[in-house]
Amino acid sequence: MVFAYTAANIANLESSHSPERLGPYYALAGGDKELGLKLYAWNSALSQTLYTPLQGLEVALRNALGGQLLAAYGPLWFDLNPGPALHYPLPDQLLKARTEVGKKGVANHGRIVAELNWGFWTGILAKRYEPLWRSHFRKAFNATGPLTRDQIFQPLDDLRRLRNRIAHHEPIINRNIAADYASILNLISYISPTTAQWIDDQSEIAAVIAAKPLVAIP
Repeated sequence: MVFAYTAANIANLESSHSPERLGPYYALAGGDKELGLKLYAWNSALSQTLYTPLQGLEVALRNALGGQLLAAYGPLWFDLNPGPALHYPLPDQLLKARTEVGKKGVANHGRIVAELNWGFWTGILAKRYEPLWRSHFRKAFNATGPLTRDQIFQPLDDLRRLRNRIAHHEPIINRNIAADYASILNLISYISPTTAQWIDDQSEIAAVIAAKPLVAIP
């Protein structure tokens, strides 16, 4: 059944979603509320289709870096004694993860790695952790030529912001989604080309991008 954008239906959608949330989409649509709502729906579709690739990147990244921490510091690396020297806010994030895991049972490597969020795994690749990159984390990535920490950190940090916008149901339609998707696959391929191919095989991102409502988006 095709949804009818009647005045009453539009008013109901505004009531359930709030004019403030829909406002940016109305603005992009030049005040055309039907088109604005279609843009909102398209934004949701883009967010949904990016979720699996982003999830794949996060899981591959945390397992790759977690494996290096395990190899370098042992199964209790998260106790930081011995362990990597971390700086704020990473110790606080690690303590929070240990606390949450402790509520469910004994903390171990696998549970801690799964509990730590994207911010931790991105943060530990920041410039101040260059020594960790050179000694350990570089081994987590495959490259045919030289690969710097910044080549991983910068796109990963940008995708962290994209993931946060998706998680908070914010607009992402002003981004270059095709480029974002290519960046996701590129980062995954550094860890596991097979995983990147598998994720790309399942993706419907091209079809969703092609379904963009007819409006000029900057």
